[in-house]
Amino acid sequence: MKIHIINLITFLFLSSLVAKSQTSIIVGEITHVRDGDTLEIENTPIRLAALDCPENNTPEGRYATKIAKQFEGSQAYCELTGAKSYDRFVGYCSISGKDYGEMLITQSACKVWKKYDVWKRYVEL
Repeated sequence: MKIHIINLITFLFLSSLVAKSQTSIIVGEITHVRDGDTLEIENTPIRLAALDCPENNTPEGRYATKIAKQFEGSQAYCELTGAKSYDRFVGYCSISGKDYGEMLITQSACKVWKKYDVWKRYVEL
């Protein structure tokens, strides 16, 4: 009996470690773009990790949003970091195998926000 309890405790402990290390993934259609660094996949808001885009009340922000809106209707694959920002999940997303954040950085005024690049995806940019 004592061995079974120890085995159960060990199993539960190891299971909790595995669960914490797993990444949540959301895959689906981009149904809405709020602005340069926030999109929605089937009504689930996602804040792009490590991206700093100008606000929509500036010409640069409106341009970043225009670039992002080109991807509405596309299938996205987002790896969530586990963080939240207001009502949004935070994650790194890709479209057709290309990093969505990197596309916005190279095509608009969005920049890397290194402080929030928790997985160091944009170190080279």
